[in-house]
Amino acid sequence: MRKQAADIRKYLQHAEGNIMYIHNRLLSLIYRFIFLIVCGIGLYLNSGIATGELAAYMLVFYTIQSNILCFIFFSILFFKNISDLKNKGIRGTTLIFPRFKGAVTMSIAVTFLTYHFVLVPQYISTCSNYNLLSWQNLIVHYFVPLAAIFDWLLFDKKSSFRWYDPILWVLIPITYFISIIIRAQLGKVIDIVKSQYPYFFIDVDMLGWICVLKNVSLLILAFLFVGYAIYIIDKISFERIAVRMVDKKQKKQLLNIINTAAANPHHQV
Repeated sequence: MRKQAADIRKYLQHAEGNIMYIHNRLLSLIYRFIFLIVCGIGLYLNSGIATGELAAYMLVFYTIQSNILCFIFFSILFFKNISDLKNKGIRGTTLIFPRFKGAVTMSIAVTFLTYHFVLVPQYISTCSNYNLLSWQNLIVHYFVPLAAIFDWLLFDKKSSFRWYDPILWVLIPITYFISIIIRAQLGKVIDIVKSQYPYFFIDVDMLGWICVLKNVSLLILAFLFVGYAIYIIDKISFERIAVRMVDKKQKKQLLNIINTAAANPHHQV
């Protein structure tokens, strides 16, 4: 009887797990291959190499750094995916450092949100020649962030994060801000923006320290909001959703068998 109950419970867990993420390593491998190709193209277009001159100054932009972070992380994930496909078969998922992937997902998600809701309105109002729809903008600000988010949603096993992880994840933007302030003090002007600061909202010379610190505080709160949104989605009880997909009557019968077996191990059904 206990074996029967265990088999039923295993069946339910299997049915529940199927809607939590896609159990197909070949599909995830193809998805990640496309991701890396397009992400690499985006970085190439923003590097200046395509026009014949290396634009090293682009490395100071958070967008480029977060895209590089994604490219490195997904490259490692891609090769691990190949290894798992070869050794474990097509069914299943491939994970590496799932909690750190949460940090990567948060970082690139904020790249999209900041660009679309903060920078684009500013650029459109101040620069009539700004090309919002250029490939180098669309890839690094839209494709890579959205594709990274969907990779986590579609292919990752959930319930990997701890409640304090989003707090640790914001160390990435805090470190970036500190490095930008230090760099600005060295007096190097960034060619493309004609300023020592890559973004207007952290330009101490233009806004002053108080205003910049307010802006940075708001950005950190935004990072935390996105981080905890990811955490909450990760913790959603997909198991309950799955069980509700089973016919209610059948579910009740199966759960009664399990409960009966647990309460009366010698009872025969």
